[in-house]
Amino acid sequence: MAGFSSLDNLVTNVSNSGKFFRADWNKNHATGGTVVAGSWQFLAGGAGNPVANTALGSGVTLVQKPQYDLGTTHGGIQHGGNVGASATDYKVLLNASAFTAAATTVPCVMMLVDLLSYATLTNATISTAGTKTLVNTENVTFSSSSGLLMTTVADYDTYTPVSFTTTGALPTGLVAGTIYWTIRVSATTSRLATSLTNAVATTAIAFTDAGSGTNTMTVRLPRYSDGAGVQAFLVASTAGTAGTGTFQLTYTNSAGTGSRTTPSSPALPTNNATSPLLGVPYSGTGSGKFGPFFPLAGGDAGIRTCQNIILASAGVTTGVYNLCFAKPLLTLPITTLGVAAERDLVNQLPSMPRVYDGACLAWMIYAGSAIPNNSSFFGHLDFGWS
Repeated sequence: MAGFSSLDNLVTNVSNSGKFFRADWNKNHATGGTVVAGSWQFLAGGAGNPVANTALGSGVTLVQKPQYDLGTTHGGIQHGGNVGASATDYKVLLNASAFTAAATTVPCVMMLVDLLSYATLTNATISTAGTKTLVNTENVTFSSSSGLLMTTVADYDTYTPVSFTTTGALPTGLVAGTIYWTIRVSATTSRLATSLTNAVATTAIAFTDAGSGTNTMTVRLPRYSDGAGVQAFLVASTAGTAGTGTFQLTYTNSAGTGSRTTPSSPALPTNNATSPLLGVPYSGTGSGKFGPFFPLAGGDAGIRTCQNIILASAGVTTGVYNLCFAKPLLTLPITTLGVAAERDLVNQLPSMPRVYDGACLAWMIYAGSAIPNNSSFFGHLDFGWS
């Protein structure tokens, strides 16, 4: 059975078998200016350990880019590497702490999320009103020469998880609805792997036929592929200024129901006149201010796929925003300068949220007071697995 079966089993695995990893992290709150109380920021782009996420704002506009603890641009907190190769090991978060000694940074609330993917929204995209369609599905072709090669219109990163439907037959060995991982060959071609581990090892699927009919590819989330608990938010990788336009999503919920929309009542998320670097541009206080996530339609428990972001009016005169998808794992209020806030996730709830292989862990922060630029935050995370 996945997970720890008892406290004795936890102690045996963590202490006796050494299935434990501690991550000490420190991040700077990098905004380019003081952040007002009531707003949310994304610490992933701040300097420290881990290094800043430099992926946000890059890539092809509206094309979703998966995020992992791999490489040098994602900036996720390390959590002990992959433990699921045997299909039985199951990693969880055991303890967490955070503290700061920087004046006027508290009270605040830290939120740890698993950053799953994002799509860049350039200023040319967000400065004009209308429906902006995410590039997450298209018809593709296959070639069976030298192994199965998939040709696309858009440029998809290596390790992008995808699934397929068809009006005819997929290439032999591909199964409709099953998730595969891309191994990028060029801007328009990729090979496919049966797992993230195989994609990292560049072990591609090889077939002898190219299928038939119309084969359609859909980009999936790298973790939580059913969308349960997955939330969406905007974050500025280049500060945004001016305008009070609104944002609305159309999406498929975690139950697989499509054509869901961000509720317009009492108000849609509304852009702030100024959105600092790494700020959530509709967070704050007052009408149209939410934080940090887009409101979902009544009864929805998460986002499986997102189709569009709709801007009701023009107004973001400068700035680059990113539409991010994440799974929240825990919240941690900090009330006092210099005093660590701690969360015992074994005994307090117990919740022990699962941490998947490849998880890109990052902190968001809610400003309970005005937080000055480059304020430092520190802490640790403890992980164990069975």
